[in-house]
Amino acid sequence: MSVKLPPPIPDWELVPWWDWREGKRPPGVRTVEDVDQRAEPPPLPLPVSVDEFVEEDEPGAQPLVGDEDGAVIPQGGDVMFYGDGGTGKTTLSIDLGFRLASGDDWLGLPVSQAVSVLLIENEGPRPLFRAKLRRKLKGWRGSPIGERLQVLEEPWGEFSFADEAWIDALAAVITFLAIDVLIVGPVTRAGMNEAGTLQQVRDFMGLVQKLREQTGRHLTVILVHHENKGGQVSGAWEGAGDTLFHVQGQGHGRTRLYIQKARWSSSHHATALNLLWTEGEGFAVEDKPELDDAAIAEAILAYVREHAGTGWGKVEEAVRGVGNTTLREVRDGLLSAWKLVNVVKGEALDHIPERTAASLQRDDWLDSRAAADYLGISVGHLHNLKGRVPSHKVGGRRRYRRSELDDYQRQGT
Repeated sequence: MSVKLPPPIPDWELVPWWDWREGKRPPGVRTVEDVDQRAEPPPLPLPVSVDEFVEEDEPGAQPLVGDEDGAVIPQGGDVMFYGDGGTGKTTLSIDLGFRLASGDDWLGLPVSQAVSVLLIENEGPRPLFRAKLRRKLKGWRGSPIGERLQVLEEPWGEFSFADEAWIDALAAVITFLAIDVLIVGPVTRAGMNEAGTLQQVRDFMGLVQKLREQTGRHLTVILVHHENKGGQVSGAWEGAGDTLFHVQGQGHGRTRLYIQKARWSSSHHATALNLLWTEGEGFAVEDKPELDDAAIAEAILAYVREHAGTGWGKVEEAVRGVGNTTLREVRDGLLSAWKLVNVVKGEALDHIPERTAASLQRDDWLDSRAAADYLGISVGHLHNLKGRVPSHKVGGRRRYRRSELDDYQRQGT
C-alpha cells in the first residue's frame, strides 16, 4: 500500500482562519475564490557563454552622441546636466535637443542620426520659455528639424516622475509620437523632493526606468539639476546614470562644460570643453577638449570620492591624458588646500571626512614616529634634525616621504 501526500500549501496561503473571518487575505488574494490563483514565478537566470553573448547584435547599441568606440550619450541611457543658476544648463540642454533632432554634430561630437526629442520644462513662466525657443529657432542655421522636436505645452510645470498617472499618460504619448529622447528639468520639480541620498537617487531612477519600460523603447532620459554649495552635483548622483555633465559659468559669454562622467566613452571621460555663447542661444567650442588644472583636480577628487583610501598609483591610472608631473603638481595643490588628505598605509580613515579621504601610498608617506623608526632614531632626535631631514606640513601635520628619507640616508648627512 502506498500513500501519496498532497503538495505543500504555499506560505502566502497560510493565513489563520480567524484572520480570514476578520476580512484579512493573503497577499494578492481578494476573495476566497482567488485562493487558487498564483503569483508570477520569479525570473529564471539564463547564463550564456561569452561567445554567445557577444554574437548577438542587439538593438540599442548605436550611440546618440559619439561613435561605436565611445558613446558619450547612449541609446536608452540616463544623462544629467548640473550646475549653478545662470551657467547655461537649460540652454545647453535645448541646444542638444536641437542637434539631436537635426542630426547635426553637437559641440564637435558626432550625432549618429536625427531622432525625435520631447522637451519638458517644469519651471518658470511658459511665455518666457516660448520666447527663448523662438530666439533659438530664429538663429538656427543647422539642418531641418521638422516635427522631430516636441515641447510639452499642457499642463505646464506639473510633470512628476513620482505620479503614476503622469507616468502612464506620458508613456502613451512617447509611444505614440515615437520619442527617442526625453529632456526634463529641473529634477527638483519633477518628483525628486528629497535631499538626494544614495537610496533616494536609486528610487528616483527606478521611476525613470519604469517610464522607459512602459514605452517599450530605448528611451534616453536627460535630466537638468543644480549643484550644491560646494560646487558639486546636489545629491548622490555620481554613481547614477551613464553621463554626467557639469556646466560652469566662466563670466559673461563663456561656459565650461566638464564631462565628469562618460561611462561608455573613456576618451571623453574627465575632459572639458570651453564654450563661447553665440547668437541664437547657441554655443561654439573655443578650443579642442583638454584637461586643464581645474579639470584634472575634478577628476582626481571624483575618483577619490568613489575610492576613499586608494593608492596614488590607482589615481594616476584613472586620470588619463595627463603627464605624471602635471598630475602630481595638481595633487600637491589639492593637498595644500586640504581637499585631499595623506594617510599612512594602514591608518584608519575614521577621523577623516569621507569626501576628502585619500591614502597616497605610492609615495609611502610616514608620520613622525614611523619616520623615526625608519631612520633608526628617536622622535626627539628627528625633531632636532628639522630643516635637515626633508618633511612636509600637510593639514597641520608633519609628514615624511620614504623616498626622500632614502635620499637623506644615502647622502650620509
